[in-house]
Amino acid sequence: MKLLMGAAIVTLGLAMFGCSGDDGKDGAAGPPGAKGAKGDPGEPGGQGPEGEPGPQGEPGPKGDPGPQGQPGIGAAGAGSSDPVGTLNASCMKPCHTFSGIVEQWKTSRHYATYISNLGGDEVDTWTGAKACGNCHASDGLEYRDSGTVGHTGTVGPADLAHGQINYKDSVSGKIQESTYAGKTTVAIVGCNTCHDAIGHDPHISGADYVKGSFPLRAPVGNEDYAVIERSSALGASDGTSAGNYRAGNACMWCHKSRKDVTNYVLASTNSITSTTWGPHEGPQTDIYSGKGAYEYIPKVYKNSSHTNFSTGCVQCHMPPVAANGNIGNHSFYPQVSACTNCHAGVTNFDVSGGQTLVKSELQTLRVKLNSLQLLTRDGINPLTTELSDQDFASDGSMPAAATGAAGRPAVQGPIAGALYNYFLIARGSGFGVHNPTYVKQVLYDSIQAVGGDLTGLIRP
Repeated sequence: MKLLMGAAIVTLGLAMFGCSGDDGKDGAAGPPGAKGAKGDPGEPGGQGPEGEPGPQGEPGPKGDPGPQGQPGIGAAGAGSSDPVGTLNASCMKPCHTFSGIVEQWKTSRHYATYISNLGGDEVDTWTGAKACGNCHASDGLEYRDSGTVGHTGTVGPADLAHGQINYKDSVSGKIQESTYAGKTTVAIVGCNTCHDAIGHDPHISGADYVKGSFPLRAPVGNEDYAVIERSSALGASDGTSAGNYRAGNACMWCHKSRKDVTNYVLASTNSITSTTWGPHEGPQTDIYSGKGAYEYIPKVYKNSSHTNFSTGCVQCHMPPVAANGNIGNHSFYPQVSACTNCHAGVTNFDVSGGQTLVKSELQTLRVKLNSLQLLTRDGINPLTTELSDQDFASDGSMPAAATGAAGRPAVQGPIAGALYNYFLIARGSGFGVHNPTYVKQVLYDSIQAVGGDLTGLIRP
């Protein structure tokens, strides 16, 4: 009994004082408990930032075409039963159709010259106080027609209203060329160069073109005329009327020598200091009018029937185009068809061998002038192999100080006149077509004046 009581007291003491034995090892994990019930869903989260776009996918297959649209509204063609007709393109005529004025002009030398000068040094040759812009600048005729040109002294050209360029300087007494006073830096002869479109331009008004609404800038009335620079007497600067050729007057304002032969070729010594001595390129009016060559007094010069054309240059260079409302062809190239009314059956411009004869006489004059050390291509030496070609317009005058001109005698009036005439005809194109009668006589007299070979030549 005492023994049992003691054991119980010992056990109670151990429990009271927190004593225990070593922990035993953990037992093995029991099996997983059963899956609990699904909880309630949480609130949806906010939209995250937009990601980078992925690469473009391959295009899908082409869809079926949509339904055909309604036809445009326009006048029906003649004889058509279609009440709707086709698109009215009248606003394009007569300029912007496939065979219209603009496309014709793009085949002309005016356009080709403009393109060739783009980005080049041409502008430097005529802007500022120079004469070239009077014809080459896009607004050259506009300023001349308004009476605005540059000049020294107090008085400009006496007949500026009819295209005269030269004037007599009131201070020096010398004959000068008026200078360009316009603003443009574009060397182009285009629509607005020859025509005044202000207040008439369909591009601005939106109205269809009306014939006559693009008047020419140059005076083209029944009493109007154009002048070449040739003056009536030495020391004067009054110009000479080329005649009244109406629409042709506009061509003549620029297609002339720009030199006053009366004051340019002197009876005594003529100073030839550059390869550009003589008339400017394109002096067709001086030839056509039969008034612009150096003439040998007291000989009388006659003209061909071509000078009777009522519109001059326009007669052959701008024949009406039936498919374009009978408006003149703006390519400006002469048309053989314009010759057939007088020269039936001709197929080229060498009518009755006239051009062939002029080329032959021009070559005879060329050979003699070259032997006198008056012609050159390089500015130093006379022509050699060049004498075998017929590129007469490329010849230039031999400067007096050039190597090839050493010892050359003074170039007096009759010889200088022959040189001037050679360049006039060579640079005037056409080989006499513009005025065959006048050209043949001028050539004959020039050859005779320099002592050239007249064998086989018939005195006009």
